[in-house]
Amino acid sequence: MNHAVKDIPAIFLENLISKKLQKQGIAKPRDLSRKLARHILSRTGEPFRYNSRKYSGNIDLAFDEADADEIARSFDRFQKEQLPKILPEIAQHLSKTVLKDLKSRWPGEHVQQVEELSGFRQRLEERWGEPLGQLRMLLTLSREWCEWVHSQNASLKKGKKKQLRAILIRLLVRGCQVTDEIICLLENGFADGAMARWRTLHEISVVAAVISQHGEDIAERYVDHQAVESKRALEKYMACYKDLGYKPLPAREQTKIRKAHDKAITKYGPEFKTDYGWAALHLKNTRPSFAHLEKEAGRAEMRSYYQLGNDNIHAGIKSMYVRLGLMDYDGLLSGRSNGGLMEPGQNAAHTLTQLSAIVCLSEPIMDDLVAGDMMRMLRNEVPKSFYKADRQLRRDDKKYRQA
Repeated sequence: MNHAVKDIPAIFLENLISKKLQKQGIAKPRDLSRKLARHILSRTGEPFRYNSRKYSGNIDLAFDEADADEIARSFDRFQKEQLPKILPEIAQHLSKTVLKDLKSRWPGEHVQQVEELSGFRQRLEERWGEPLGQLRMLLTLSREWCEWVHSQNASLKKGKKKQLRAILIRLLVRGCQVTDEIICLLENGFADGAMARWRTLHEISVVAAVISQHGEDIAERYVDHQAVESKRALEKYMACYKDLGYKPLPAREQTKIRKAHDKAITKYGPEFKTDYGWAALHLKNTRPSFAHLEKEAGRAEMRSYYQLGNDNIHAGIKSMYVRLGLMDYDGLLSGRSNGGLMEPGQNAAHTLTQLSAIVCLSEPIMDDLVAGDMMRMLRNEVPKSFYKADRQLRRDDKKYRQA
């Protein structure tokens, strides 16, 4: 594209030279005009020589102010009228050519990237393998414990806490999945992404703590709050489905969602329609926020970490400059880094253990007490291991900078 734009002045000069040569009786002087135009624009000061059987002798060309004005007018007219039309066509042609070239070279590039990624993962595992292994072990314990409690719950007949037990198990199951996502991000060098996923794990744990604290009634409200969220999702979809090129939701389905919403509001009151309306009654707050839930669950001390997780989800200015993966570097990070794994890693261990205890120790037997103690002991090892690996990384980085 840049080469094509650079050639435009030469093209206008070439056209002017062709006109002057034709006036001197030289027919179809295209090649001569092109070479002469480039010679003039090169400003070498050397004589121009052109070998041809067609032409012999000297050619005199004179340029005056009128010629310069003609070129200027032609160029200005080209910029205003023709260039805006042909640029998209040129760009489209070039994009096809460049993309074709990229595709032809991609297999080799892909192999190189796979090799580099494999090496990166190996080095990261060598440095962070101990705490990551402990975190993986902790997740395995939680899953097996959850599976055991779920099987026990399934064998029970319906009782006072059936809804409570079922929803707490669902919360723990999702918490295990999110923890697995955190581990996946950590072992691939995405500390900031892992912190963003920890934010979700923290929310799950807080919700589970509030529900466990207030029992079956709030668990039922939490489940019934689906009607409010479904109505909100319906309104958002109906506001933008045309722009997306989609079809509207069938009228029958819309009616069903609205009826369920109205029924829930009638049952629980107008405060139920807020984001955390399911907790309004028990928190004695008509518009409870997540901060209120954190305080009720006894997790308010994690607020600063929660905000760090928010920064890694949203596009606020803080997230443009504060990146865990950069450590103390003032730079840009567009991919992986072996730094910053400590905070999301130790937070995940702490929160998963809390969540597991909330769900699985509600009505404990001896096996549950043993499992809970195992998780607690392993959780206590995780922060120390992450700190040790982080401290060694910083020492190595300091030596690297000083070298």
